[in-house]
Amino acid sequence: MSPTILRQGGFQFIIFVNDHPPAHVHVRRAGNVARVRLQPVEILHNIGYNQRELRTIRTIVERHQRDLLNAWNAIHGDEQDAG
Repeated sequence: MSPTILRQGGFQFIIFVNDHPPAHVHVRRAGNVARVRLQPVEILHNIGYNQRELRTIRTIVERHQRDLLNAWNAIHGDEQDAG
């Protein structure tokens, strides 16, 4: 199961249940994917997004950072952000 935590600007922000630290979200739209670390906010991986889209994704994550971190912690329990 991979819950969608947030939808904004056509982007889908997902946290995979069986994922690993550090706390991050996967971002999908139109066949493109990115992985974004939540603390500090950092693009870890990108396939298909241009720089403008990556700036938009980063801005969305920064605005929703607290909620996304809370969702990560709710899904993954007390796992530490090991990296």
